[in-house]
Amino acid sequence: MKRIRMAGLMFLLGMALAAGGAEKVLFTADFLRQVKPTSTRTVTEENGVQVLTIQAKTKAGNKVSIPLDPTLLSGKSVVFSAEVEQENVSAPPKPWNGVKVMLSLVYADGKRNYPQAPNAVGTLPWQTRSARISLPQLKSAAFTLGLEQVSGTVRFRNVRIVEVEMPDYEKRLVTGTANRKDAAYKPGEEMVFSFRILNDGKPESGKLRIVRSSDDGRKETFEREVKAGETCEVRASLNQPGFVMVKAMLLDPYGTPAKRRNGRNVQYGLAGGVAAETLKQGVPEPADFDAYWSRAKEQLAAIPLRELERKVLKETAVSTIYDVKVACAGNRPVSGYLSIPKGAKPGSLPLRIYFDGYAVHSAQVRESPKAICFFVNAHGIENNREAAYYTALARGELRGYGFRNEENQKPESCYFNNMILRDLRALEYARSLPEWNRKEIYLIGGSQGAFQTVAVAGLSEGITSCDISIPWFCDLGGVKIGRVRGWRPEYAPGLGYFDTVNFARRVKCPVKITAGLSDWVCPPSGVWVLYNNLPGPAELTMLQGLDHAVYPGYNRAKAARTTHRK
Repeated sequence: MKRIRMAGLMFLLGMALAAGGAEKVLFTADFLRQVKPTSTRTVTEENGVQVLTIQAKTKAGNKVSIPLDPTLLSGKSVVFSAEVEQENVSAPPKPWNGVKVMLSLVYADGKRNYPQAPNAVGTLPWQTRSARISLPQLKSAAFTLGLEQVSGTVRFRNVRIVEVEMPDYEKRLVTGTANRKDAAYKPGEEMVFSFRILNDGKPESGKLRIVRSSDDGRKETFEREVKAGETCEVRASLNQPGFVMVKAMLLDPYGTPAKRRNGRNVQYGLAGGVAAETLKQGVPEPADFDAYWSRAKEQLAAIPLRELERKVLKETAVSTIYDVKVACAGNRPVSGYLSIPKGAKPGSLPLRIYFDGYAVHSAQVRESPKAICFFVNAHGIENNREAAYYTALARGELRGYGFRNEENQKPESCYFNNMILRDLRALEYARSLPEWNRKEIYLIGGSQGAFQTVAVAGLSEGITSCDISIPWFCDLGGVKIGRVRGWRPEYAPGLGYFDTVNFARRVKCPVKITAGLSDWVCPPSGVWVLYNNLPGPAELTMLQGLDHAVYPGYNRAKAARTTHRK
């Protein structure tokens, strides 16, 4: 395997200082003193550098934890890093498992955090892996190295923590273009994605970390130096229906992602597709999908429709806004904000029902002088509470909701079961309002809200239209055939009853979809399966360069886009 000599490392650190970063070494590992050797943990010296070798013959893993003085790290911005060489490291069960270059932190308030550097599988030569974090006051700290829930051999050297002062990245951007404006390619045709680095609009040199993933299961990460005024070209192709996604991330002088003051990475993404109109879902829908939801709606109907609470939140020039609760099946009622235009007459107004994204917070106010607006809280929790109320739920009962694999084995125990029942009851309640015109119902939502929108439309009659953006939970079984994963729970049998693409088959009204080709949370292949599954009129607009959270410098008005209709 290749070796990076100490002189090379010192050159890189010198370049870091020249690039505007200032550092102070806070910790350097001394394996001979800090690690007790065993048959699977050995410490050697190679060219005057200590090397820790850790082996794991089974997937139980093997780790060491080196205590750190918390007073040295408290209140500081640090980069922790290690040079890593690995051999035959197996694939981890979770993204956070694998090769560990990690800090184990306990904050002064008792909260725990485990920041870690990126890991990889397989056999790789020596490479530096690092991460940057700003730390509050600490109660305890340790540096963890090794293998977690994987087998293989890993070697570590030059393990250290430095305090850093980073360059200002507020005016730096990564931008890019694809060689086809419509992002549509033939099977096997070369795709060319070109990226540039800018500083206040002017070309600048730097290093980019490129992540390339495609729906044939291929994924790779590599780094490229880019000279000022030049482009970084990434080439790819795909021989089957699906997409290739590429993301370029600017690195700071220490090899960690360059960040704006708001914590956002300076990065940009592009994608290209092949025969997207032929994409089909990775796993067929459950055979008893309709029967399951018929039973679920019967359970909902067994709970009488009853308004539990309606209190005035505020009056505006347009409407009266109410905080409402409605009886529902499950562990919580429907809750949300209902706005009714002032002076509205019976039977005079359409309904607009809004569904929320993945979060734990209050409902939001939506109002219009020409419509009844109902914003449904995704969890049925209280609205307009203090921040501590939502923080406690997000860190406790609702932490990682929907991602608990044991709950997702059966649809009845899946978190989204009660969410959809609340959404259906919210629609039923809105239809009972005397001001509704008994004709028009418009459903709106983005991300998780788009999932809820399609679910309600698929399980209900009389919907006028759906307007959704960056739809989540699409083609959950796509990972089974190698498609880009996105951000979603591990696939489990119970999730098939909540896949957005399965609800889509049952939607009878027109649907308008806006989504991003570069969305790493909701990949474009899943969005296209959703579109393909819709039986009625639909419009899909795909925007190049649009991620789930907008990249710094992304200009929606100027972004390349294609609109498809059926």
